[in-house]
Amino acid sequence: MRNISEPERPRQFIGCLLVVTLMPLAAGCDTMRDSTLTGRLWDPGEINRCLPAPKPNLKLYRTPDDKDVLVTYDELREKNDSIHRRAFFFQPNVHRLEAHKRPKFVSPDKVVELKLIRVAEAGNTNAPVREVIFARISGESQEFTLVWFGAELGPYALPVYVDRGSEIRRALLTPLATLGDVIVVVVIVAVVAGAIVGYGYAAGAGH
Repeated sequence: MRNISEPERPRQFIGCLLVVTLMPLAAGCDTMRDSTLTGRLWDPGEINRCLPAPKPNLKLYRTPDDKDVLVTYDELREKNDSIHRRAFFFQPNVHRLEAHKRPKFVSPDKVVELKLIRVAEAGNTNAPVREVIFARISGESQEFTLVWFGAELGPYALPVYVDRGSEIRRALLTPLATLGDVIVVVVIVAVVAGAIVGYGYAAGAGH
């Protein structure tokens, strides 16, 4: 069996060090992005989406003067699977609903505070015949249509949006993550440069 000479051992060690250091560079762009701090921070799995619960318990209430409707439902936050009761007034948010944007929420307690009246569902045989506002709710309660003074408005889907808190947190942490990535790159470059110099020195010592 051939014995490894003393000058060859440092060269083999430095060669292995170079291979290990440069392996991430050969892994591809996607792998490199996923392995960086910034890439992990902006990973889609870290986004906290807010959407209607599978059974959102959708209920609509009208103001006593029939000028607005309060939409209430259960919201699911994907990040931790928590359920929160949400409420928003229809009129100020109609354009946001049409654009599939986050509405301006209010407290669900407005139902009691403003003495709101439950909106009857269209087709309900028990609904008063003189009601001027009716609601048609989809089978899974994910959408609603308002019949308002004979005019049909909708259908409107319940809001799906990204939680502002997660967006702000990621925006604040991005500079730190970028700095961390820069430091990692500098360290890798320094290690590679040192390994190359060491390899050259070891090769020269072997002659």
